[in-house]
Amino acid sequence: KMHNSVLVVLLSLACAHEGLAFAPYLTGSLAQARVACTFGKARAFAASSISGRLATVAPLRSRAQRRRTSGVCSLTAMFTGIVEEMGSVLALKEEEMAAWDSPGKTVKGVTLTLAAETVLEGAYEGCSIAVNGVCLTVTNFDKKFFTVGVAPETLRLTNLGDLISGSPVNLERAAANDGRNSGHMVQGHVDNVGIIEEKWSDNESLFIKVKAPKELMKYIVPKGFIAIDGTSLTVCKVNFEECWFTFMLIDYTQKHIVVPGKAVGDKVNLEVDVVSKYVERSLGNIVERLAKIEDALGLSVDAYVYTGATSQAGEDAIAAK
Repeated sequence: KMHNSVLVVLLSLACAHEGLAFAPYLTGSLAQARVACTFGKARAFAASSISGRLATVAPLRSRAQRRRTSGVCSLTAMFTGIVEEMGSVLALKEEEMAAWDSPGKTVKGVTLTLAAETVLEGAYEGCSIAVNGVCLTVTNFDKKFFTVGVAPETLRLTNLGDLISGSPVNLERAAANDGRNSGHMVQGHVDNVGIIEEKWSDNESLFIKVKAPKELMKYIVPKGFIAIDGTSLTVCKVNFEECWFTFMLIDYTQKHIVVPGKAVGDKVNLEVDVVSKYVERSLGNIVERLAKIEDALGLSVDAYVYTGATSQAGEDAIAAK
């Protein structure tokens, strides 16, 4: 506990020096508070073993700035992760398109045409619609269908290239700035794909285990947000060493999204919570200074590496030192 307190104080001082506000606070059960604030060298500080403390980091603002933003939500989501309808693929095809830089020249491009209804209410050319969690721009539409362009980078990082005629897809319109967000802040910028490894039922609930790319695992934490094929879901269990996590779907959700219909071995689009990336970037500015302070005082946070095992392991390692 003494080491925990010292490290929190050191982080507070280092954050203050970098113009950041560090606010540790208690969240109840020791085992429930888990945060994956990543410090280089794959070290997780303020994780499950830090006696229930949860760290939030935000830029320091003046009193005048706080007044100007009082009552205004400064973070608005492009999407919410609440699927509005399941559409279906009409066509995914490669075709010749006019090159933007050379009049008369054509280049190959991919277009995706989908059948839909709800998401076309209020649609216009150039509007954004999330397809399986991928933010795409509408280039043509009617009352019953719409077409979007799919860039090569999108095909490389998502499961859209695997779609065939008749494939079901999750669809969501961009969120209104003044609307409710019943999910979480989803950008529609898919990080990569995961592979379904296992599915099982727990009464009416459906559990799914997903293998994820190693580079994304540091952003996936128990009870944290993640978007799966554009659906805002809560992470259940995480195994950082084997690079997998699980999530659960209630009966209602199972009937309104495409994921339950997928088989073991199928791909799902993954978008991790972007807030964790901003936290990592902010804390990265103080890692080197914090490491020097630790070395000078003979302290280390290496024992706080969160492996998905019991949080008591970190406490025992610190006590042993």
